[in-house]
Amino acid sequence: MNDRELLDRIEGTPWIEDLLGRFDFDLYRRDYGPVEPVALAGGEPLEMIAGDGGGGAFLLVGDGPQKPMLYVGSEGEGGLVATGLRDGMALIIGVSSLHDATAFPVDEDDGRKLRNWLAAADAEIREDWPELDAARTRLRSALDLRPVDDDLVRSLHEAAADLRYRPFNEEGLPYRSMLGWADEPWHGPDRPITHLTTT
Repeated sequence: MNDRELLDRIEGTPWIEDLLGRFDFDLYRRDYGPVEPVALAGGEPLEMIAGDGGGGAFLLVGDGPQKPMLYVGSEGEGGLVATGLRDGMALIIGVSSLHDATAFPVDEDDGRKLRNWLAAADAEIREDWPELDAARTRLRSALDLRPVDDDLVRSLHEAAADLRYRPFNEEGLPYRSMLGWADEPWHGPDRPITHLTTT
């Protein structure tokens, strides 16, 4: 099942679409688009597939059978989530949020700080949603997704640091890294990007 087939399964299965909304991946929000026009420096086509409750947008990049997943936040942060939709969806389902999963360096304290942070966030979610783990298992089975482990979280951090996939706003200015602790050099264009399109 390639990325397009996976997205078709999500869109064509009402209970999957509804349950993903509980994971703050809302397909209905795609009709409104990102909060502002965005583009990549390479000019790849972008397709918004879902949004979150904070006004963020999930977009697929390019037109190949495997499509990288991009996140564009409403507060000016954004970047690559995964090199394909399958791993992107595994992260959406398997961690409390992408913001939580990028809150600390993946190797800090041998990874314990980030793992403890994510475990505490999950425990807080379970207080209001005791069926969290069962919902994750059901979605993983239906969509043939891997569980989240240290390798997948590490791949998220590597993806988020990939400057080729850093979105730019309509003024041609780059979004901040989702890795809020990362000290990055300027990587914007010499002049604003003028033709921004999001399909």
